[in-house]
Amino acid sequence: MRPAIVKKFMLTALGALSAALCAADMPRATPESQGVSSQAIIDWLDACNAEMKYMHGFVVVRHGKVIAEGAWAPFDPLTRPHMLYSHSKSFTSTAIGFLADEGKVDLDERIADIFADKMPTNPPPELLEVRVRDLLTMNFGSDASHAPKCNFALADWEKGILSRPMERRPGTKHRYDSDATYLLSCIVERKSGMRTMDYLKAKLFDPLGMTSPWSTVSPSGTACGGWGMNMTTRDIAKFGQFLLDGGVWDGKQLLSRDWIRLASAKHTASGGGPDWRLGYGFQFWRCQHNAYRADGAAGQFTIVMEDQDAVVSLNAAEGNTQKELDLVWKHLVPAFGDRPLPDDAELQSRLADKCAKLEISAPKGTGLAGPALPAACSYGRSNLMPEGNGTLEKSDSGWTLVGGNRRLAIGDGAWAETTWKFDDGNVEPLFALVGTRTAIAAGRWTNEKTLRVSWHLLDCTQKGEFEVKVQ
Repeated sequence: MRPAIVKKFMLTALGALSAALCAADMPRATPESQGVSSQAIIDWLDACNAEMKYMHGFVVVRHGKVIAEGAWAPFDPLTRPHMLYSHSKSFTSTAIGFLADEGKVDLDERIADIFADKMPTNPPPELLEVRVRDLLTMNFGSDASHAPKCNFALADWEKGILSRPMERRPGTKHRYDSDATYLLSCIVERKSGMRTMDYLKAKLFDPLGMTSPWSTVSPSGTACGGWGMNMTTRDIAKFGQFLLDGGVWDGKQLLSRDWIRLASAKHTASGGGPDWRLGYGFQFWRCQHNAYRADGAAGQFTIVMEDQDAVVSLNAAEGNTQKELDLVWKHLVPAFGDRPLPDDAELQSRLADKCAKLEISAPKGTGLAGPALPAACSYGRSNLMPEGNGTLEKSDSGWTLVGGNRRLAIGDGAWAETTWKFDDGNVEPLFALVGTRTAIAAGRWTNEKTLRVSWHLLDCTQKGEFEVKVQ
């Protein structure tokens, strides 16, 4: 069992406690024993705190051992599954890799043959040329701007995607397209005879001891593939180490090294910032420093650094994700040394203390008392609650907003939690909030009648502000 000192929102123990961790966890070690100064990690965390606003969690792995991990309270993605957004794509690609190893998928097979029952009448010749590898490299031939129309409106996503206009021959131009990855998820199910997440569970999640993964699904029950997977920062770090080790885990070759080399190589040109213009593989991005990464919106990263024998996994809700990567390049990459460093218990203690005190602070009050409560109120629109009328009540922690069938706890100078079940399943009308989610909220009076509320969802990147006006 894990040591009793493992607490909510706190850094788990480092090297000295590794023997007490359960077998499913990656081994732990001190940074210095793996050739990394604890000071470099402290400096990186200081830079994250100074230059980024909404980091959620991290794991740093060197030579197969976790040398540092932490979470910005009240977020806890180390133990609570976090939405991965497009980081999901790399798992779907890996499922195709397992099928390719089994001889069940041919990368040059035409999708018109795989989806013969879903093809439109009189399909355009370009669609008839699309191969599995064109989906993997996002050289589909249809512009991604058509994608939301299909996913929002249609119960049958396969038919909707395959009915999209074709602008060019497949394989001739990279256009980022999550619908292409959804089709890959459908191929996994057709070729394996299993649901995508069940197949990944058998081939990857269970062997690596990954217990947290779950995914939203399409109306037909297929994992969205290009988005919608949820898992902990620790579990995506395991995935990164599995890739770094060439598909080996616990001494067993689970996925061929050749597939990982193929999937992580540059297959097509791409555009964007410094770490987006270096090329795209099979649902992986190439990076600076000869690295590659799984990449999800707002900073969900698993960075595999072959030259440094290191993995860095991150969860965040950042707008400038290039800067998030730049801080890794600036502070961590130069710190990965060739040999162990002298042990430094004082530095290691400072690092542990730094990680334990990471937090996203709640907004502080303005000193205004607000009106007598309970009171009727109106409140602005947010992703948590639609705009409407309700009641604001006083509570021990601050206030409670009651609107419709929802009650939102709002902390006074500290975060208050509310857990809601948004629906009874995981069917997703494209990025809608589904499943059980926990909101945190804190408020401050801006005048005697207006409460300004800041909020986050603890397991994804959703955040915002709205006003409650007492009548």
